[in-house]
Amino acid sequence: MQTMRFDGQVAIVTGAGGGLGRVYAELLAARGAKVLVNDLGGNFEGNGADAGYAATVAVAINQAGGVAAANGESVASPAGAQAIVADALARWGRVDILINNAGIVSGHDTIDEITDEQWAKDMGVSASGTFHMCRAVWLGMRERGYGRIINIASGSFFGMGSGVPYPAAKGAVWAMSRGLASAARVSGLDMKVNVVMPIAASRMTALMGEAIETVMSRDFPAAAVAPVVALLAHAQAPCNGEMFSVGGGGFARVFAGVTKGYRGTDKNWSMEDALTQFGMAMGTDGFFIPEDSMIEAAAYESDVPWDAFRAFIR
Repeated sequence: MQTMRFDGQVAIVTGAGGGLGRVYAELLAARGAKVLVNDLGGNFEGNGADAGYAATVAVAINQAGGVAAANGESVASPAGAQAIVADALARWGRVDILINNAGIVSGHDTIDEITDEQWAKDMGVSASGTFHMCRAVWLGMRERGYGRIINIASGSFFGMGSGVPYPAAKGAVWAMSRGLASAARVSGLDMKVNVVMPIAASRMTALMGEAIETVMSRDFPAAAVAPVVALLAHAQAPCNGEMFSVGGGGFARVFAGVTKGYRGTDKNWSMEDALTQFGMAMGTDGFFIPEDSMIEAAAYESDVPWDAFRAFIR
């Protein structure tokens, strides 16, 4: 098989001053991409700033024979995102790949304890930051007819104990990515948006103590996530609008499906009827994965012209 490369392409990797973001940036650069290494340099809770993190990674890439530059802007504001993209364009004239890796966990407090500030921080970086960056590159990719966006979500999507803001932010990333993938699909352009949920040693696992960090680093090294991220960033990326759990040398598709369910036609049914049919609604045999919301709605018997909805939304 021919080696897959990124020669002539430009990538932006946010949160690339260490950990997972760094290995994504290093792999793309080693395969020929010019990489803008973005990292505000704050701590895991989103406090502070240190341009040295991004600079250190950029220097290491250049010393290894790659091409990289450092950027210390924050993704959490529209102006910061625009400045990041403008930096890449000023240096190399294009952006082919965006990896939205920046994220924080402001705390694990229960919902009655979480502060407005903690909620705003998590949503501001992981969710709003992803939105700001996607919006900043979208027009350029659309005009060129090509682009690859990989948004980084998290297994917290399935629940994270008492934590709420971080899972909510990562759930928003998944929904946002599905919407963008749908927009790319209907455009007919070679633009693909996918999501990765990494399982890897990170700054968060390091906070859990040396014993856990040692095991995580052995069984789930950050470098083991990078091949799938790079594949989704490549011209040969085989999918659009998908999400993958990745870690420890393997990966698996994660999807939201709809069951065959109970598709009754009686508009005057009762809550007792709903309870009677609950098992049918819950059964997973024969589920399907709708490409968009109109396909999901069309599973119900009706005369609604869902294609007209689709045309209107476009």
